[in-house]
Amino acid sequence: MLVAGMEKITLLDYPEKLACIIFTQGCNFKCPFCQNSDLIKCNQKGNISEEEVFAYLNKRKNVLDGVVITGGEPTMQKDLKEFIKKVKELGLLVKLDTNGFRPDILEDLINDNLIDYVAMDIKNSLEKYSETSGIKNINT
Repeated sequence: MLVAGMEKITLLDYPEKLACIIFTQGCNFKCPFCQNSDLIKCNQKGNISEEEVFAYLNKRKNVLDGVVITGGEPTMQKDLKEFIKKVKELGLLVKLDTNGFRPDILEDLINDNLIDYVAMDIKNSLEKYSETSGIKNINT
């Protein structure tokens, strides 16, 4: 998975949980107001290796409640499901932040009981979604 960054501890991003945040690269939107706009483009190599992420999670699995996977747009990651499985094997909860425009992937993760919490960022009404998301021909 292309990991662009990691916040080792958060008390805010997973309600009532102590968590770590994993920031993924790549997004299918180009929202002009994006707070993580440097994550929109998908680079070929992440800034942080999965080995580094899991070394930290293994060390802190008895302290952390869970992991927040955000972005960018995490559902753009080809190996998201495998990454989440590894997190779950550590006994950690998983919260996924998504824009919701890959519902097939989201449904698959939910059906496989790999996600414990979903936060979906709804940008605007359907009529204004293209303008807000920065994509002219968005398929709503």
